[in-house]
Amino acid sequence: MKRVYVYQGFEVTVELEPEWVTEASGKGWLLPPKGFVAVVSICMEGATRPMVAPIRLMADSQRLFATEGDALMAGYSAGQRVVDDTLVR
Repeated sequence: MKRVYVYQGFEVTVELEPEWVTEASGKGWLLPPKGFVAVVSICMEGATRPMVAPIRLMADSQRLFATEGDALMAGYSAGQRVVDDTLVR
């Protein structure tokens, strides 16, 4: 899943990387992901080249985010902080 948010003239892109459960029996059952990692990229609105290196986020104590919503909101919040603290003067 990928979402693009516009914030103060920048595009904050949050892409989720699901971590899949490995099924040991080899039957090939499709199981839901056990969690998500959020990857945040920031670029000027309308541009394609990122302003900073992509940021990979995990929840507290290096755990996966339990839901897509948690991962998306944490990624967007982190992107806002980078814009506010680093890119906007």
